[in-house]
Amino acid sequence: MSKKKKVLLMLSKGGVSQSEVAAALHVSKRDVSACARALRERGLAFDDVAAMGAAEVEALLALPGGGAAESAYLQPDMGPLIERKRRNHKLTVKMFWMEHCEADEADGKSAYAYQTFCEMFARAAKRAGATRRLAHEPGAKAYVDWAGDTAALTDRLTGAKTKVYLLVVALPYSDRFWAQGFADMRQRSWQEGRARAFEDFGGVPRMLVPDNAATATDRSSVYVTFVNEEYARFAEHYGAAVVPARVRRPRDKAVAESTVDLVERWIVAPANETTFYTLEEFNGFCLERVR
Repeated sequence: MSKKKKVLLMLSKGGVSQSEVAAALHVSKRDVSACARALRERGLAFDDVAAMGAAEVEALLALPGGGAAESAYLQPDMGPLIERKRRNHKLTVKMFWMEHCEADEADGKSAYAYQTFCEMFARAAKRAGATRRLAHEPGAKAYVDWAGDTAALTDRLTGAKTKVYLLVVALPYSDRFWAQGFADMRQRSWQEGRARAFEDFGGVPRMLVPDNAATATDRSSVYVTFVNEEYARFAEHYGAAVVPARVRRPRDKAVAESTVDLVERWIVAPANETTFYTLEEFNGFCLERVR
């Protein structure tokens, strides 16, 4: 499947911003914007894109008008909107966008799509130093990480201890989480754990956000992280995108880290005062504590 079609599919499925699509597929925001515009102008849905062949995708993106000038759109003045939001936190970006849509009728220019408007507002707010707490949508994201603290299994004959590593998956909207133990932190355990979590949740989130674990990402530098190929294939099989938490961006990791801290206090600490002989016993204990 071409990268262009992947972009179109992610956008038509919904629930992700253009910036998130660009980060997940390592393409430019300009290319993602062009794909979004093509979908909007043709009124295409997810099933329409899924049925397209490579030639149809290329033809869609080669249509005239794909590079319409910004001047065709009514340019919102974000400064006053940010100030209004500062004074009254109950005002929403969607309300500002609706005002923008009403203004375009009087001005004769097109209004930006809601998703694009949100991205513009977020960029302007960041420049103005008005960043806010992350808002979460149901079913949008799952945060994944290994707990730092480990539990242990005891050999019945020798009494020797072996480590148990806990994989934690958190759903930020509902505050629901899943945790189970594994004998190692290898790729197979990582993927098996994710699959078990999907089964337990009864569905698959649109985006997976791993905290830069070696089983999920390849670090090309201190600042740039890529999803490794094996994990990308796993996510594609389930129809999810993978967007690693940004390096040196603590707010991206807050959900995962707070849930891991809870798991370490609620599961690992009491588990280390109990004797477990098998992984099945330990995971039965985890299940009781999680539910």
